[in-house]
Amino acid sequence: MNTKNLLAVALVGLLAPIVVTGPHPALAADHSERSAATNPRTAPAPQNGRTVVPGADGLIALRPDGKVFATVSDARVHLWATATGRAAGAPLAAGAGSVNSIMYSSDGKLLAVAGDRGVSLWDPVAGKRSGAPLTGHTGAVRSVAFDADDDLMATAGADGTVRLWDPATGEAMRTLNAHAGPVGSVAFSPDGKRLASTGADNTVRLWNLATGRPIGEPLTPGPGPVYAMSFSPDGKLLAASGAGNVVRLWSPVTGKPAGQPITTSTGPVYALTFSHHRKLLATSSGGDNTVQMWNTTTRRAATEPLTGHTGPVRALRFNRAGKLLATGSDDGTVRLWDTVTGSLRGAPLTGHEGQVWALRFTRNGKRLITAGADDKVRLWRIPGKKPA
Repeated sequence: MNTKNLLAVALVGLLAPIVVTGPHPALAADHSERSAATNPRTAPAPQNGRTVVPGADGLIALRPDGKVFATVSDARVHLWATATGRAAGAPLAAGAGSVNSIMYSSDGKLLAVAGDRGVSLWDPVAGKRSGAPLTGHTGAVRSVAFDADDDLMATAGADGTVRLWDPATGEAMRTLNAHAGPVGSVAFSPDGKRLASTGADNTVRLWNLATGRPIGEPLTPGPGPVYAMSFSPDGKLLAASGAGNVVRLWSPVTGKPAGQPITTSTGPVYALTFSHHRKLLATSSGGDNTVQMWNTTTRRAATEPLTGHTGPVRALRFNRAGKLLATGSDDGTVRLWDTVTGSLRGAPLTGHEGQVWALRFTRNGKRLITAGADDKVRLWRIPGKKPA
C-alpha cells in the first residue's frame, strides 16, 4: 500500500510486555474498538520480556472477542493468540500485490482482506476463502469495513468509488461515486444507517445507506488532506481533522455542524478517537507533540495537555472502560495515561524503532497490541488489569 496516503490505526504491558508480532498525508479511520486496519506503509520468539511477531505492513485486525488478532507480512495474513502471542492457525495467502486493509466481521466469522488486486473474504477458522474474490473496483482497494450486524461491507477504491457488498453472498449491492480521486477510508455509523468516506479531494462525505445518496454537502475538516475521522460511539457525532489545528464535528443525520469546532494547540491533528463510555474525545497536535482530551458536551479540555512525547503522535486509543488512553508516537514509544487525572501511568513503553502507527486494546483491557515502522507488531500485558 502507499504509505504516503494512509495510516494504520493500535497491547502494551504496563511495565510487563510480551512479544508477538506524515508529515505524510496519513489517514486513520477510527470505527470503534473494531476498527479496520488500514496500512500506513512464524512463530514469535521472546525478546526482553516482549512477544514480537512479523508485521511488515503495519496492519492489525483484532477479532471482536479479543482472543485472536491478525497481521500482514510477505503477502500473508498471520493469526495470533493474544493470550500467548503464538500462531493461532496457518497463514492465509493474501495473493499478489500489497494488502492495504484487513478487518474482522462483527461476529468474527469472516476476515476481509483488501489490497491492490481487490477484496477477498476468508473463513479464518477453516483457513480458506469464503466465496470468490469481490470484483468491481478498477484500481486498488484502500479500506474495508463491516457494519455492526454484518449485513453490509463497504470498500474504498482508488477509482473514486465506494462499493457496498453483502458479505454473506459476495453480491454487489450498490456503487457510490464518492470522491474526485481515490477514496482513503470508510466507516459505518454505529446504527448502520449511514456511511462516512474520506477522499484525496480533502473532503469527508456522509451517505444515507437506504437511498445511496449523499447527506448534505461535502465536509471539509480543514486545509489539506483529511488525517483522521471517527463516529462517536452513540452515533450522534462525526469528527474529522486535517492539516490545521481544528477538529470539526457534524451531525451524521443532517451533515450540519454539531456545535462549535474544537481548537487544538497546533496542527496538524494526526489522530483522534472517542472513548466508549465517557464523553471524551482525544486529539493529537503535530506541532508540539501533545495530546489533549476534550469533553464532547462542553467542548472544553478535560485535563491538562498530555506531554512527554518527543515526536508527533499518530495513534490514539482508549481502553473499553475509558480509564486508560494509549498514545503512540514517532519517537518510538507508547504511553498510557489516566483519563481522569491526565497523569502518565508507568514508564513509557519502549521497543519499537521508529514511528508507532497503530494501537489496539483487547476487549478485556488486559493486552495492548502495537504496530510500527520497524515492521514489528508487539503484544504487551497490563499487569493487574481486571476485565473492563
